[in-house]
Amino acid sequence: MKIYRSAVIAAALLMIGGLAVTAQAQKKAPPYKIEKVKIVPFDEASGEFEPEFVNGTDRTFFNDLSTSLFVTVIVEGEAGSFEVGRKLQITVTEGKRVKYTKTEQVGLIGSGGRYHVPVWLYGSMCSDVKITAKLMGQAKIQTVTRTVRFLCGE
Repeated sequence: MKIYRSAVIAAALLMIGGLAVTAQAQKKAPPYKIEKVKIVPFDEASGEFEPEFVNGTDRTFFNDLSTSLFVTVIVEGEAGSFEVGRKLQITVTEGKRVKYTKTEQVGLIGSGGRYHVPVWLYGSMCSDVKITAKLMGQAKIQTVTRTVRFLCGE
């Protein structure tokens, strides 16, 4: 009986010790950052992607009713890392109207140190389109905004 009792106590202690080891906090990955908000126009009439919309250009779309935008928000981080609660919020406005909104858990950072979040914005658009990406769930919140000018008229 004493041997049985000692064995049960020893097993319980081993189990508790094992749980304590597995419950230790994992090392947190370094902060992620938004590397880029990539915008590529798509011409629905031709079925072709146009050159990437580069920041700092004065390109404007005027009466381009068949132009959609393929947006990719590129998050940079330590390859192979994943942190529960690190989220990317994407909000798109056309003029004063919210056209699209999405909040997504940032997935496993790929071997190249990047995670891509795609957004497809359908035409037609006739007011400035503002794309705001906000990286949350870490000490430093980061926000990146890009604007594409769309105008319609005669």
